[in-house]
Amino acid sequence: MFKKSVLSGTLLAAAILCGGVCAAQDAVSLIPADAAVVMRISTGRILEENGGEEFMAKVMEMAGLQAAETVSSPKEWGVDTGKPVYVAISNDGDASAAVIMPLSDAALFGRTVQELCVSRVHRRGDVAWVENDGRCAVFDSHVAVAADARGERDAAWWRRALEHNGGGGPATEGFRRMMEADADIAVMVSGAIFDEDELAVMKNIYGNDLPIEDISMVLGLSSGSGVAEMRYDVVAETDAAARYLEENTAGMMRVKGRYADCIPASSMFVMYNAIDGGKVSEALARLPYFADTGEDEDFARLRRIVESLSGDMAVVMGAPVIADNNVHVPATLMVRVADRELMDMDFVVQKLWTDMPVEKRDGGYVVEADGTNVWIGVRDGDMVISTVDGMMSLPKASDPAALAGCREGYGAFYLDVKQLLAAARPFLELLDSGGSAVSLHSRVDRVEGLAERPDSFRCTVYFTDGGDNLYRILADALTAFGTVEDAVEGGGAAESPADAAAE
Repeated sequence: MFKKSVLSGTLLAAAILCGGVCAAQDAVSLIPADAAVVMRISTGRILEENGGEEFMAKVMEMAGLQAAETVSSPKEWGVDTGKPVYVAISNDGDASAAVIMPLSDAALFGRTVQELCVSRVHRRGDVAWVENDGRCAVFDSHVAVAADARGERDAAWWRRALEHNGGGGPATEGFRRMMEADADIAVMVSGAIFDEDELAVMKNIYGNDLPIEDISMVLGLSSGSGVAEMRYDVVAETDAAARYLEENTAGMMRVKGRYADCIPASSMFVMYNAIDGGKVSEALARLPYFADTGEDEDFARLRRIVESLSGDMAVVMGAPVIADNNVHVPATLMVRVADRELMDMDFVVQKLWTDMPVEKRDGGYVVEADGTNVWIGVRDGDMVISTVDGMMSLPKASDPAALAGCREGYGAFYLDVKQLLAAARPFLELLDSGGSAVSLHSRVDRVEGLAERPDSFRCTVYFTDGGDNLYRILADALTAFGTVEDAVEGGGAAESPADAAAE
């Protein structure tokens, strides 16, 4: 019988450490054709270049394992970390999962499996296997599978897959792109992951024409020294799905950079994009929820306002200011208005700020909201909602932001984590007396994102230390989380990282 916690920890660790750019074909062949989720992770890069062995040890520790109980690295299991490892999840009623690993030393892997169970490993020809308590491990001289063994996918099923070269993976565009993605960790999630009840709920919200079963999402994650990058792409698997995506992303436009020179480089947060309000209004009207509104007057006025927005849109925030026990965030929303006559400012103010003091001023309105004065109005074709000390007049910044996406692509995102942390530190320290949360957040300098197309987005995280990387930060976060959980379960105070190190 398997030691459940040991095998669970092994599966968890293998699931985290999976991927690579050059695929091991024998491992790929074992990915079931009906897999709804496939992960591919570069074990060698993560382990050897990015502190992955430390990450691995902390994952094992979180799973309740000690190095003395089992081996601490996939290399010590006989797994070939120079090739990709895969995780496949199939929505076959039980959401069965499998970790598929190429082997460098089958004999060593066999001894490792033997250590994890109290019964002998069975063997028939070149294939060996162990199955117990809802899990199985099946392997030959080249590849191993650690999997759930529920329903028809028991050890015998995986033995046949190994003997007959398996399913070869899903025959989808999303799977192909995932296999080609240049990333440490690549993931494909298809619409097949949703069951009938979940599909019914989604179609009730978005309409029966939503072809979610024919849409896949591909994500890639990589981290090197001082930086991490995440990318996602939405992939249409059929012509009908492609038409649906094109129709429902038509409201996203390429930015023109209208507000790029108005955004100070010192901004803490920026979100910049461009919309076609007419297309957005049409998409809203197609949703079942809004379709039921019929001739509702308020909804009709709301659609007129949305339709009048056409062009660049920017949300800008400065660093929060704490004074007199209040937090004040200088912020501005700027939106290009195509038709000034369609803007009903009385309606906008009434709907956004109900039961609040309103004063007409400077061609707009000043609303007192929770001690903060907010100005809203339209000037020279731009609608502005701003704190009074924000950018009410849309001035040119003396030192404008150089953020990619304010002048290219379909939108951008920027967050200066240093500024946010400096403002939020007093609150974080109240909630986190050990200082682990502040310590972890302080390792991130800033986050930048760019939508190159309406169906894709790239996000880059820059670390404070040029030698740091995402995997070490995740490892430390696991340790910090485990320390807090232990303290909560034990009824005591959480240790600080310094106290833990001293012990």
